[in-house]
Amino acid sequence: MKTFVKCEMCNAELPADKCVFATYKKVIDGKEYTFCCIHCAGVFERRKNENK
Repeated sequence: MKTFVKCEMCNAELPADKCVFATYKKVIDGKEYTFCCIHCAGVFERRKNENK
């Protein structure tokens, strides 16, 4: 059975067993998030900062 993680921004399902370089991880406010790409990471971080 395959395990998946979801992009925090667009909810794209990413295989957890895929190469670690195939996903984009970023630490925001001390918490690590997983994204499908750098674009989703940037949008997520901007929205998070707007809600502070």
